[in-house]
Amino acid sequence: MFDKAIIQKIMDSWIADPVDSKETVSPASPFSPEDIEFLVETAFLASLKKEEDHPITFSLVFLSKRRAARAFGDPDRKQLIMTFEQSFPLTVDSLSKVAPAFDPRFTSFVVAPPTDESKKRYEIWGAMFFNTLPNYFDDIPGGRSGEVFRRPNVFMITSVTPGSLIVSKGDTQIGRFVAGKFIKATPSPFYAKAMGGFLYNKIKRDAGSMAKDRSTWKVFIHSLDYLLSEISYRSHGGSVLIIPEHRLPLYRDHFTAKYIFRENLKIQELICESLTIEDPSVDAVMQRLSYNRKIAERLQVLAQLAAVDGALVLSATFRIISFGATLNAPRWKGKVFEGPDGYNGGDRVFDHQLLGTRHNSMIDFVGKCSDSIGFVISQDGPIRGLVRKNMKTMYCWPDCRVSMFI
Repeated sequence: MFDKAIIQKIMDSWIADPVDSKETVSPASPFSPEDIEFLVETAFLASLKKEEDHPITFSLVFLSKRRAARAFGDPDRKQLIMTFEQSFPLTVDSLSKVAPAFDPRFTSFVVAPPTDESKKRYEIWGAMFFNTLPNYFDDIPGGRSGEVFRRPNVFMITSVTPGSLIVSKGDTQIGRFVAGKFIKATPSPFYAKAMGGFLYNKIKRDAGSMAKDRSTWKVFIHSLDYLLSEISYRSHGGSVLIIPEHRLPLYRDHFTAKYIFRENLKIQELICESLTIEDPSVDAVMQRLSYNRKIAERLQVLAQLAAVDGALVLSATFRIISFGATLNAPRWKGKVFEGPDGYNGGDRVFDHQLLGTRHNSMIDFVGKCSDSIGFVISQDGPIRGLVRKNMKTMYCWPDCRVSMFI
């Protein structure tokens, strides 16, 4: 179904990814191109299926019983794998029927390669359970020893939206398979030498204490990342436009506000208050966790607003300027390049002509309003970030979460 070159690219990218020395599974390739081709094609076709009119989501881990026993036999290195009493073939139909019972954020079907006993068919023989990756706002310090299960160093493929697959190794995303193309993972664009530097320079005047020191700036980036991931998780797509307060009067002519609140969710205030707690005591830790939960809940409110058709327009302090807004800036006539990633990547021409109205209206706005920052979350997964470099050049980061497991 798919070009052999794509399958080989997926395989090469997985093998080339650096291996954590703490991992328990050999980094040597345990699969062939034929294995990857079967897994990708089956996962792709299954991702297009629906159960009760809802797309299914699932995750597959490629691991034989023998290899699992060898890698996880030590009690200190165990994985939580539940073995089915009777294995069943990995097919589109079988996967679509059982997938609704498992959440891919912390469960993956374990698939064994063909053997003489399985009569040359791939079989699902168990379900591997692991801890969800914590984010800044829900990470709880400590934990019961022996009950923390990481994603192991094995080939994993996850379907989160129809036709869109994530390939990963452990906690690292290798790349994303979208619209028949494999997009290799790149470092997070929020590094200072990538998009992070542009963000800081454009909002530092208005963010005030939010950008005053490293700790507050770090929480701002965590908050932005959490907001984008929450919008992406809802799988409906959306647009987020950040406009510095001091630029708002100049930019108002280029968007039409639809829904406006008089009040403020006070997210910046909560962030600043949470950072004043420096006591290492248990009570202080609980207080910080309480603040983090409140901040996360309010960011989730913002994420839901992005479900309305139109753009969610925010200030640099997460104040809601409008949601459901229409962007109407004149057409951007400059060039669009991939933004730098801080690792000598970027600066390739980004072809935005084939993208839809949502993307191009954001490109037009950011091109006209130089201090604005735009994000477009696609229904098929990628989150594109946009900033204007100069009068003739705009930078686009093709996926602002491509280096992180979702």
